[in-house]
Amino acid sequence: MKKVLLILFYLIPVLSFSQVKDTVYIRFDQRYDEMEKADFTKGVQAGSPDEKLEKSIAYWVRQMEEETYGDTRFRFTHYNQSQKAYNHFGGKPPLILQKHKSFLKNRNTLDINLFRTMPYIKIAKTFEEENSWEEDVMIFMIDEEEIQNDSITLRQVNFTRPVKQ
Repeated sequence: MKKVLLILFYLIPVLSFSQVKDTVYIRFDQRYDEMEKADFTKGVQAGSPDEKLEKSIAYWVRQMEEETYGDTRFRFTHYNQSQKAYNHFGGKPPLILQKHKSFLKNRNTLDINLFRTMPYIKIAKTFEEENSWEEDVMIFMIDEEEIQNDSITLRQVNFTRPVKQ
């Protein structure tokens, strides 16, 4: 009995403080008018001329709920800084994963239809904690333009919702 209690004593803090984030995959296809992206690597690179930086991209998906006011796009940002900035301010670069296309076979991927059919607040809560604007999932963008042969690129992104007025 003492061994069981001792194990529980050590396990409870581990179980209560370790949170594994769910992972969300989004297929991004700029052929849709509601989706657009911008590569802003050159702007970031200008501040770090001594180091070749990975690509930085902003992806936007238009918010399609009727009676939209204020900002009208959900933003997903893949932002790379210099290693000097990470060393000085902390943090780490977003993940860039190269996978075989079969990687997504048994994974649920989201696409334009989520943004077309789901109300604003439900979309926001797909990516955010309850009663907070903080992200509680890990999000990877799959850009259709980066799919080559049997290989896909997964870019970790941060979510920002449009502010309703």
